[in-house]
Amino acid sequence: MYNGLADKKETKIMPKKLKSPYGIMQSMVEILDTYYPEHKEKGNGIIQFYFSHEDQYWTCYIKADERHLEFYTGKADSPAVTLRCDFFHWLDLAAGKLNPVWGAVTQKLKFRGKISFFKVLPRNFSINIDDMDDPYTDFEKNAVKNWKQPQSVIIINGSPRSDNGYTEQFAAQLAEGMEEAGASVEKIYLPKLRIKTCIGCWNCWIGENGCVFDGKDDFYDLYEKVNRADMIVYAFPLYVDGMPSILKNYFDRSVRRVYPYICSDTPKMRHPRRIDKKNQTMVLFSICGFGERIQFRALESHFEAIAHNFHVPLIETVFRSGAMFLFNNPFCYRLQIQILESMKKAGSELVMTGKIGRKTKKRIEQEFTDKKEYAKMTNCFWFDKITRKRNGNDY
Repeated sequence: MYNGLADKKETKIMPKKLKSPYGIMQSMVEILDTYYPEHKEKGNGIIQFYFSHEDQYWTCYIKADERHLEFYTGKADSPAVTLRCDFFHWLDLAAGKLNPVWGAVTQKLKFRGKISFFKVLPRNFSINIDDMDDPYTDFEKNAVKNWKQPQSVIIINGSPRSDNGYTEQFAAQLAEGMEEAGASVEKIYLPKLRIKTCIGCWNCWIGENGCVFDGKDDFYDLYEKVNRADMIVYAFPLYVDGMPSILKNYFDRSVRRVYPYICSDTPKMRHPRRIDKKNQTMVLFSICGFGERIQFRALESHFEAIAHNFHVPLIETVFRSGAMFLFNNPFCYRLQIQILESMKKAGSELVMTGKIGRKTKKRIEQEFTDKKEYAKMTNCFWFDKITRKRNGNDY
């Protein structure tokens, strides 16, 4: 049996604690030492610090030679330069937020000795990493304009009820339309797969062997399959204004699609892509029990952000409010047939053009105009379920 605690122990995730000023200085010197070999202003000597803050005091120093910077606590003999100040003022100085001359004039910084020796501390912390910028491609900017019909489509059904829910009734029609348009469609039901919960260890980003769960569950095979597809359709019911947890976990585990580095060559920062599949698209289809499209607003924003971060344009969103009402109200049968037929047409249009026609989408997303009547009928349905237990838990 899978033991989540055992996996977490193997990854050696240590509890996070607030560092002391000594710990901050140690981390700072470790960073500076990374850049020190390329630094031009090397020297041999010691920078002594006497820090204070709110009646607390710390004494430490940095020792420099031609190869390294090292940190020590305590007092050194014969330092090249000494600095006495509030610890926060030192942080401002180190970050370039406090001018040393102004700091000395205002007595925030009190130097003694060879002030120029501070030049041994590197100031430029940038590393030139080739190809880390990853701007929008022409396909990302306008997938429809640069459209090429997808050969392979994967529909990921994220409903916890798998192929027994209302989501499947609509998704099946969408898939049929896509196949008629010439695409190969595979439907995947997340509840039928064994996908362990992401534990946030970052091994997929910084480890040598990928995710710690590779080979222990079904995710990697799904991940590879999704990477090869031309189009991914995410279909699921709205849960608490968002996606079901099994789908959110799928996205958490999918963060390995990008590098941990950050590129800033787009209006909103993101990670550079690791998967070289530059003409892949995604489609969002979701249903809910409320009778209004506005209920999907938060979900739509979330998927727009996912599309941006994964470098996969979200070419279409389709929302069907009142899905359960549609299937359980006998007076909606005609409308139900019309919407399902429109879903099939939508699938065909998506494959052929990359968009759903305005009329087709309008038929799918049409709302129930009488909100009071809708609420009344829905409440009667649930009252019947709760009090009379009609048809058990099958809804």
